[in-house]
Formats: sequence, structure tokens, C-alpha cells
Amino acid sequence: MYSKYDDPGKKFRELVARKEGVFGFGVANAIDALVASLAGVEAIYAGGWSIAGSKGRPDMGQVTMTEQRDQVREIVRSTRLPIIADIDDGYGDAKNVLRTAAEFFGTLEYDFATRTVRRLAGVHIEDQVLPKRCGHIAGKKLIPPAKMAGKIRAACRARDDIYRNGIIVARTDAFNSKVPGSMADAVNRSVRYADAGADLLWCEFNQCDRALPEAFAKGVKRRHPNIPLAFNYSPSLPWIKTPPHERVRFADLNEMGYKFIFVTIAAFHASTKAVHDYAKRFCTAKEEALWEMQGAKHGHPTADHQALMRVNKWQEFEREFDSDAAADQARGEGFKK
Repeated sequence: MYSKYDDPGKKFRELVARKEGVFGFGVANAIDALVASLAGVEAIYAGGWSIAGSKGRPDMGQVTMTEQRDQVREIVRSTRLPIIADIDDGYGDAKNVLRTAAEFFGTLEYDFATRTVRRLAGVHIEDQVLPKRCGHIAGKKLIPPAKMAGKIRAACRARDDIYRNGIIVARTDAFNSKVPGSMADAVNRSVRYADAGADLLWCEFNQCDRALPEAFAKGVKRRHPNIPLAFNYSPSLPWIKTPPHERVRFADLNEMGYKFIFVTIAAFHASTKAVHDYAKRFCTAKEEALWEMQGAKHGHPTADHQALMRVNKWQEFEREFDSDAAADQARGEGFKK
């Protein structure tokens, strides 16, 4: 038997219950999640845009359910933080959602170092027509709210049979699927999704105007006063062009009832800039670019790439189970801390 099981859904619920809720750092892959956990973030968001982007594809329904599931499994393996994963539109109708939710909530990853079984904290599903697209790409179409409510019930059924502490986040694109957006439609849909069993509600917005999340929160809270809300602090929105005094801040959102605030493509934004700048430096400085990087990373938590990948732990396993390993490591050159 495995030594112990993580319970990330329970942990996520505890974090959301706090006054300040919890921030989710958006990642694309396992190494993003591992490094983010070293930095001290408390929750991870594994989004469809980031995972599609890591494959060089747009978030326009081109990544399959199994591709998404497999990448999420790697992310789950990399950290003990609670992870909320994007399951897009569920990859079909309600019967497809049964399978999708089962595949994601049934994900168990064994961490050899801690002898702990890790699992996904929760998923989010949105009310777009298959194939879906990023909430900030024009051309979105929505399914009827009754169909979406059925999908949520299907996701809850699979979740309850596999991992009762798992989280279901329901997202609506009703406000920004057309111009002008309909706040009434977004609120009415979200209320129905909460009635169907969703644990958190998320409305995708296309503007930085703080009046929008405030209106949505007030509308939903009239019917479901205690349900926590989720907010995508999207890099697709022009925050930097909005006057500082007009920008909605995390604390403002907390007061409105938004308890899970996340930046969907946080790691993607950071890594693409870093890789571009480093590659450009090699083009002009040659070997000095590497020397500069070594100096910049001196003392940093990611400085030793072998240690970051826990090579020492795997060398311990070699010595424990392979009679020749200790002698081989002693004779060899290279990392053996």
C-alpha cells in the first residue's frame, strides 16, 4: 500500500475559506509548477491556454482531452500544492464530461521521494460550444444553460464517485461572447450552474472595469450568498494602460467575494520573455551569456539544476536497490551530493 494520500481538494477549500482567499499561479508544465512552489505560491492553475501554448498551438480547441490530461498529470506529480486544471468544455456533451471528469479526478501520481500519492484538487469547465476557444479570442459561441447545467451535474457525479473533496469551478463566457456583453445572462447562467452543484463560479470579462466583477458578484450573491467566486486576472486585459487608481486589485476582489484569483498564463509570460532575452544575448555575447547567467543565478533556489531535479534522491534510490551503485557513483565524475 502507498504510505499516504494528499488531499489537495480539502486544502484548496481551506485556502478559499480565508478572508484573502488564495492566489493561483498559472503554469504550462511540471517545471513551472515546481519552481512556482519553491517561490512560495499556495495554489497552481493549469490552464488550457498555457498547455496549448507549450505545444506551440493557439487555445482554439486544438488540444485533445488526453493531451490535456497527460500534461496535467505531470504537473500533479511535480508539486504538493493544490492544482485547479482546465477541462475546457468537457470535450463534448454530458456523457463525454463523465469520462473527462473521471480521467482528471482519477489521476494519481506517486512521488517516490516522499512516498506520497498526489492527485488533482479540481477542474473548471466552461459553457462554450465545442470546439471552444480562449475567452479573449473573438468568435465564442455558447451552449444553452440547461445543457451546461447537465454537464456540471455529470462532472459532480464522476467527482463524487472518485474524490468527494474535488472542486468543480463553472465558468461562463456569456458576458464577453458578444458585444455588448450581457451581465444578466452571465448572472442567470452562473446561478443555474451553482444550483447544479458547482463549488465556485467564474465569469470571464473583457475589460479592466471594476464595475463588472462587482455587478456579477452582487447578482450571484442574491441567490447564492456563500458561494466563492473565481477571477481570471488575465494578461489579455490592458491593465498597464489602465490608470492605477482605476485598476481593480486583489484586495478589492476579495471584498466582492472573489476567493480564487489567478493569472492564467503567468509562467508563459515570464518564460517566453526570459528565453527570448537569453537567446538574444547569446547571439551577441557568445559564451559570456552563459557566464553572466551563472553569476545571476548564484545563490538562487534554481541555481543548481541537478539539485532542482532531485538527482541526489534518485542516487539514493540507486544505492538502496542496486548493489553496484555506491561504487559506481564514487568512481564517477559529476553530481553526487
